[in-house]
Amino acid sequence: MTAHRVTVEDLSLRVGAFALRDVTFTVAADEILVILGASGAGKTLLLETIAGFNRPHRGRISIDGEDVTAAPPEARRIGFMFQDYALFPHLTVAQNVAFGRRFAPPGTDAEPVGALLERLGVEHLAARKPARLSGGEKQRVALARALAAAPRLFLFDEPLAALDARTRDLLRRELREFLRRAAVPAVYVTHDQAEALALADTIAVMREGSFAQVGSPSAIFNTPVDAAVASFVGVETVIEGKVVQVGDGVARIAVDGVLVHAAGATPPMDTPVLACIRPEDVALARQPQRDSSVRNQFAARVVATEPAGPLFKIVLDCGFPLVAYVSKQSYLELGLANGGEVVASVKATAVHLIAR
Repeated sequence: MTAHRVTVEDLSLRVGAFALRDVTFTVAADEILVILGASGAGKTLLLETIAGFNRPHRGRISIDGEDVTAAPPEARRIGFMFQDYALFPHLTVAQNVAFGRRFAPPGTDAEPVGALLERLGVEHLAARKPARLSGGEKQRVALARALAAAPRLFLFDEPLAALDARTRDLLRRELREFLRRAAVPAVYVTHDQAEALALADTIAVMREGSFAQVGSPSAIFNTPVDAAVASFVGVETVIEGKVVQVGDGVARIAVDGVLVHAAGATPPMDTPVLACIRPEDVALARQPQRDSSVRNQFAARVVATEPAGPLFKIVLDCGFPLVAYVSKQSYLELGLANGGEVVASVKATAVHLIAR
């Protein structure tokens, strides 16, 4: 089996109000690159350009070392999955998958339609038409059709966006397992943080047509490069401060008269910084934890509480605004209510500093 590899170098173009600016990345076999960004960031334009629907003004696209920048879409051997899956409504499931085989290169040992349907668990649906399929079934059929063309690259344009939350969770797991087995590189665009975390080997945060940050899911979500990326990936607390002391690998930050400790950061004295704290890294208690090694323990007043899915979002005033997520059990045990007093604890290693 060929180990496919895709490289995009300095890709730039403008189409109407949307643009790409010097986009560069490489995706290897077995790798899923998730492009995370808000609407209008250029995510779909990037996929369409890789697929050959747009000619870039500058840059290069290569698949397995072959320059395909000027090649027509049908010559690129790319499986493109749209949000609505784009199945042919007048064809059965089996006929839709058979259509994909038309694009497999001559001499390719293409997998039989029946085997593909069985591989995706939809062999019992072979005679049905798309109108009689659920969202999850449509995704599996679309994957089978894409795989029938022996693709060198998969492109996904928010294929789970229209599904309910429970189905999305199930299909995310199935999709990741499928891509691992297929050993075909994948580029997946979404605006959903949970989706990015569940699927990605590497995440690229896209903003105004370019990549603001590229890295592992952990790096993107825990060490954002600027306030805009921090906000987009769910860092609820981003506060301005200044470095007032550095020693033993810990920086002490003055924030509105309160000291915040950040481990692993040694910016120079008097450096203006943004201190970033994820809400899931904040622990709440009724009293200070005197035997704890946690350096940051703040007396806090509850400003607001609101449900956030299975958790509760707690907005606090610690002398600076701080947001925490707690479980329902913690919410009830602590009796959290507006005006209540608690102690908020944050490990120094959970405080990420961005130089201003």
